[in-house]
Amino acid sequence: MTQSDFSKTAFARRSFLGGAAGLAMLGIVGCAKGSPAQSNSASNDQSGFDVIVIGAGSAGVAAARELVDAGKKVVVLEARDRIGGRMWTDRTIMTIPHERGASLCHGGPQTATWPWAQKLGIKDRKFVQNLSRYSPSTPWVRWDNPEFYAFPEGTPKISMPLPEPKTSETATQYMQRLGIASTNYPLALLGIQVDTEQFDAYPATDVVETLTSCFDVSKTGKIEPDSYAGDYKLLAPYDDIITAVAEGVDIRLNTVVNTVQYSDKGVTVHAGPETFEASKCIVAVPIGVLQHDDITFDPPLESDRRKTIDAVEQTVAFKTILEFDHPVRPEGFDMVNQHDVGPCQFWDESTGMPGYNGQLIVAWDTGDRARELLALPEKQRFAAALEGVRKLTGDRGLQYINASNYDWRNDKFAYGAYAHGERYPEIMYRPIKDTVFWAGAVMSSVGRAHSSGLDAAATTLKAFD
Repeated sequence: MTQSDFSKTAFARRSFLGGAAGLAMLGIVGCAKGSPAQSNSASNDQSGFDVIVIGAGSAGVAAARELVDAGKKVVVLEARDRIGGRMWTDRTIMTIPHERGASLCHGGPQTATWPWAQKLGIKDRKFVQNLSRYSPSTPWVRWDNPEFYAFPEGTPKISMPLPEPKTSETATQYMQRLGIASTNYPLALLGIQVDTEQFDAYPATDVVETLTSCFDVSKTGKIEPDSYAGDYKLLAPYDDIITAVAEGVDIRLNTVVNTVQYSDKGVTVHAGPETFEASKCIVAVPIGVLQHDDITFDPPLESDRRKTIDAVEQTVAFKTILEFDHPVRPEGFDMVNQHDVGPCQFWDESTGMPGYNGQLIVAWDTGDRARELLALPEKQRFAAALEGVRKLTGDRGLQYINASNYDWRNDKFAYGAYAHGERYPEIMYRPIKDTVFWAGAVMSSVGRAHSSGLDAAATTLKAFD
């Protein structure tokens, strides 16, 4: 198993899903910095557009930028009072801006957003010290160490290839059937649960590849090299990038779309009392918005698309950021998993930020562990995160100075953090009547969403030919 293979399985939300699909590199145009509100056009036009883009997240803004650069008249309709969607840089709580949503650039130079960071002169820090341990009483193991794939109680005597999972079999049931006790799970296998449901609710089919690799590495003692560029923290507010991409694009904030009427002749979009008309439309809203039917499509969406939308699952994510007035992370870690009690994952969010002497540490978990944490009052959520950081540092007296937490399930313009599992892009992104096109929605990272916006723009432009 390569390191990127593990990453693809274990960290789905951050686009470890085979790299960034559709990495058409975006031409850098109009990269001047400014606040998201300054991206708005002064125009009050509501008709005569070539394309209406619904949603000003990473996908929608990327699509709009590409279309504007191709000479099309475009308007972006955004329900929020800001651009970015689930890329949300908050400047109100901590000493420095922090990211309530997406934080990291996964794949770095391999992503379509990377050229924008370079054009803006944004520096970066690559995560190279990534470790896991079972509990504070066990040693740390690097993810690039064969021990990461080792069975702690000995490699089970199971013939390869592994048997096929049964229909609807969970990962827990599958491994019980194979005779693999939960106390004998390799760290690489446990890492899957940090970004998905836990194994008692996770499909067995999705652990076979990682489990096979654990047997392979245990036998050979070798991890195959890979071409994955790694994970990066950009040393600037993340919304600097989307603000640059949006520069000069006509974006209407606080514009909640209710209805999309379409035919092969064009599209009419209703947003409260306002009506917008165009030849084409790109829908780039989160999957939760589509699942909640907050936008009515007339005529209704095709049955297979509707079933695909409804079938997409969203990961419940717990993300708490703690600010300390001094550096607290132990030397030699960027991201770590400790598999005792949640939250189980932590990463350093701030080292290298210009002029900053404190530290931001992110505490993260998903699935039922996240649900349990999010059910707590906010102060107890912060306390759970602090307890995890204290275990990492060994400092029982450690105290934070600021804290931030957000439950994306309760966000009426998202209804969830990110999608996982089967997403059937061939159905999800299929155009309707060469009039309605699709982007974002089920993408699990800023870079992949941006790339899907570029793909949607390219498909839309072809429809004008």
